Amino acid sequence: GLDYFRMIAAVLIVAIHTSPLASFSATGDFIFTRIIARVAVPFFLVTSGFFLISRYSYNADKLRKFIKKTALIYAAAIVIYIPINIYNGYFSEDNLLPKIIKDIVFDGTLYHLWYLPAAIVGAVIAWYLVKQWAYRKAFAVTLVLYIVGLFGDSYYGIAENIPSLNSFYHLIFQVSDYTRNGIFFAPIFFVLGGYISDNKDKLSFKKSIIGFTTCFSLMFAEALTLHRFELQRHDSMYVFLLPSICFLFYFLMHFKGKNRAQLRTISLIIYIIHPFVIVLIRLFAKITHLQNALVENSLIHYLLVCIISAGLGLALTAIWNIYKPKKHNTDKDRAYLEIDLKNLEHNVRVLKNAMPPHCELMAVAKAECYGHGMYGTTVYLNQIGVSAFAVATIDEGIRLRKYGISGEILIMGYTSPMRARSEERF
Repeated sequence: GLDYFRMIAAVLIVAIHTSPLASFSATGDFIFTRIIARVAVPFFLVTSGFFLISRYSYNADKLRKFIKKTALIYAAAIVIYIPINIYNGYFSEDNLLPKIIKDIVFDGTLYHLWYLPAAIVGAVIAWYLVKQWAYRKAFAVTLVLYIVGLFGDSYYGIAENIPSLNSFYHLIFQVSDYTRNGIFFAPIFFVLGGYISDNKDKLSFKKSIIGFTTCFSLMFAEALTLHRFELQRHDSMYVFLLPSICFLFYFLMHFKGKNRAQLRTISLIIYIIHPFVIVLIRLFAKITHLQNALVENSLIHYLLVCIISAGLGLALTAIWNIYKPKKHNTDKDRAYLEIDLKNLEHNVRVLKNAMPPHCELMAVAKAECYGHGMYGTTVYLNQIGVSAFAVATIDEGIRLRKYGISGEILIMGYTSPMRARSEERF
């Protein structure tokens, strides 16, 4: 479900930058590009958070890899769009160095590239908040940031009429042109993605549909009301966008099946390359005098951009799969142990069903879960509802707390009174 929706989200982002219904209805185009399509970028952020953020994170390796990969993609995108920036006169503007720094950190060196630095900054903020304070406090902090962002975006019409807030946002806009960035916009979606990852089975299919339909309808009314009273500075951030994305994500996770990794790469390429395709189509239309057919007709223009961008994505993905460096799998060069987590879950359910009422299951996790791997095993048990663990020493208990394990931990061995204070830190 997530892999297929990546493609839908990618073409929705193309719609934001091409206004496919502008030739036919201004209201219809607003609804499509400024309401419906606004779920696309948050979906990508929640997806990244889903695979990156977890209250069970005990080292920053995944975060470092994410930052490195995103930074490399961002650097490549910056290089790709240098010719267009030269053509647009970007490098002849006043105060060029501060502008370049601001754009690289916040706004993107081309209008759509803001997402990449926002993803890096948002991931770092969310990762450390969840690691330090778990989800409730992390969500509270990022919600405050999001609310601040709201009044610099869709609700700016209110803030600009309050002198103190107007001055505050004026300072913000000296640093970033938008509050839709890695500080105010992205962190809460990363936190939301991590929470969903750690609570995958929280919503049924029916509840996710009802929830999304209700919240998206409320977001629809919210956006039209803001538009009616002309309160928006931009229209990227809505109050009901948050629950809409949450329910949408739970809904998509009910669609099981084989991973479609190629769609991930193709959707990324569509996102990165589509402004270049827009320029190429406009250039071709100008040379061939087909502006009326290929550009002025906004729907045809949009479809052409989508088709050509998807074609390039497919071609570049195929080339990458042929020439990408091959990784040698050394995991099974020696003896190895394979743990089937679904079988482990089955055993937990059988044991719980066989236990008397009011009796609680405690998982013994000492000695690396008897050689089965303490981290992977205890995290999965905690995720599926086991909330009591037994260890041999206080140091094993501390390790579980560092892993993010909640609930009761029984230390079966001797603990020196001198170590009593050690527990307070965890």
